[in-house]
Amino acid sequence: MESLMLIGFLSFLFSICYLVFHLIKRIFSPGKRFSKKLFYPCFAGGLLLLIISAPYYDEETYAVDETKTEDLTVEIQELKTEHSALQKEQTALKQQVKQANEKLKAVKTENDTLKNENEKLTKEKDSLTKKTKSLTEKLAKAEEKSSGAETSVKEKNAAAQAGTSHSAPAAKKSSAESKQECKIKGSVNHIYHTPGSTYYDRTKNVARWFCTEQEALDAGYRPPKR
Repeated sequence: MESLMLIGFLSFLFSICYLVFHLIKRIFSPGKRFSKKLFYPCFAGGLLLLIISAPYYDEETYAVDETKTEDLTVEIQELKTEHSALQKEQTALKQQVKQANEKLKAVKTENDTLKNENEKLTKEKDSLTKKTKSLTEKLAKAEEKSSGAETSVKEKNAAAQAGTSHSAPAAKKSSAESKQECKIKGSVNHIYHTPGSTYYDRTKNVARWFCTEQEALDAGYRPPKR
């Protein structure tokens, strides 16, 4: 049908062109004769072919348009489906971003808390280090004093033993007699206790017995503080 329509269109166009050409020629050549046998068959045949093939052309055009419309409808539906999937994916991504931001915020808060705790622990460590250093220094001084006191006691004991070496025969008396005559107790801590004092009866670890307080002092012993 397309070929018939094309032939009809060309015949109709030829007849029109022939008519126009004859009119122009007639102006310059009045005696030129118009060929009706050529014009009317081309004009009528072309017009008839156009009229016959027009409905079929419209149907084919409509069918093509309908096919294109169906294709476009399918494509639009696919695009809608794809758009819906993209929207769901975008929503999921937004949710993931929100969760990630919340986790990041929690991690930052925890990091700040740990940082503050670390600063507190560092300060406590510095304070304990200073206290330990101070206690170490005090302990060293106390050990020095204790060592000096022990040396002094040993020296006094040595002096007392040297001073009492001439009375060795008298030291051969029995312990019972010494206890009866000399009742001042000298403990292992180099503290002497007189009868009636607070710790006299409690002192069981007697290292020496003294008859007088001066004797105990000379031997390097000291009286109790109370």
